[in-house]
Amino acid sequence: MTDAVLNNSLGQDDQNKALLDIVIKRREPAYSVFVDGLRIYGYEDIANDLKCDFSPSPTSAHLLKLKANMTSDEFHFLDPTVEKNSLSDWNVPLYKVRLQKNYLKIITDVQHENIVDHLISREVLSVDNGKKIDSGKTPQEKNRNLMDMLLRKSEQGFNEFLKALRKDSIYADLAEQIEKTEVTSTDMATFHKCLK
Repeated sequence: MTDAVLNNSLGQDDQNKALLDIVIKRREPAYSVFVDGLRIYGYEDIANDLKCDFSPSPTSAHLLKLKANMTSDEFHFLDPTVEKNSLSDWNVPLYKVRLQKNYLKIITDVQHENIVDHLISREVLSVDNGKKIDSGKTPQEKNRNLMDMLLRKSEQGFNEFLKALRKDSIYADLAEQIEKTEVTSTDMATFHKCLK
């Protein structure tokens, strides 16, 4: 089966089932790509369920069960009528969701000075950024300014932020908590909506 078969199927459910037929026939390599695709496009819960259920490799029976239970609502990202832009919008960086989920703890528990100094020394932030952060009237406002900047930075900025937290033993547990924060498809959807 090819893309042409998927595009010529009658409805979305038929397209989804045709895709699963391909996965069933091609076995492990196609299965891994399929599960990774689910995860990339915000279906972390489904991908995790499939990874758990089918470790180390899927059986046709498991995939046939998934195919039988599949609805178009669960897999609407496979719909070719969905705009390409909206599809790529779902590719929200996990580190941004992790920062957002720990936002309150960061703005209330962290002393920003050493962290900002570290981020400036690593060229994640500029000296002007540091001044803007310090312009906040309260420690929480300063941390809000810091978080606002971090959420606009790359993953390198996030990693340097974690390094800065780990430099101070008081914040080592917080760094670990942030790094290991579970991100679900619901979290991705919520963050995606906030970006609009």
